[in-house]
Amino acid sequence: MNEILNPIHSGLRWIILILLVLAIINAFSAKTFEKKHKMINLFAMIALHTQLLIGLVLLKSSGKVNFGEGWMKDSIYRFYGMEHLAGMVIAIALITFGYVKSKKGTTPAEIYKPIKLFYVIGLILILASIPWPFRANLGGAWF
Repeated sequence: MNEILNPIHSGLRWIILILLVLAIINAFSAKTFEKKHKMINLFAMIALHTQLLIGLVLLKSSGKVNFGEGWMKDSIYRFYGMEHLAGMVIAIALITFGYVKSKKGTTPAEIYKPIKLFYVIGLILILASIPWPFRANLGGAWF
């Protein structure tokens, strides 16, 4: 199952990053709030939740997660079992909160304000929590 889900999980990351960047660009540059802006915000959030579900399945079946004795001393087990998981869950919660809060706005400024704040913070957390290939010994790949 890992052979199927791992590439999906890694590839979906790029779609999510693109959607988040588009949502943030819209929030900072758009003068009006149109349906296309709402759809980008919504698809970013849906993709994140899908990514979370795939990640939780991988958490149970991956060899990179082991909650046995001394797991906090091993950098790979600690990263995937705590740092990656906690960073991503917090980021997804913030982005979801920002999306829900933006739906309560009545003017474009009120709608975009939570998107600007929570999507940017969420994106920063996501970028910090991804096991990039240049991060030593984490075993991450570009795809």
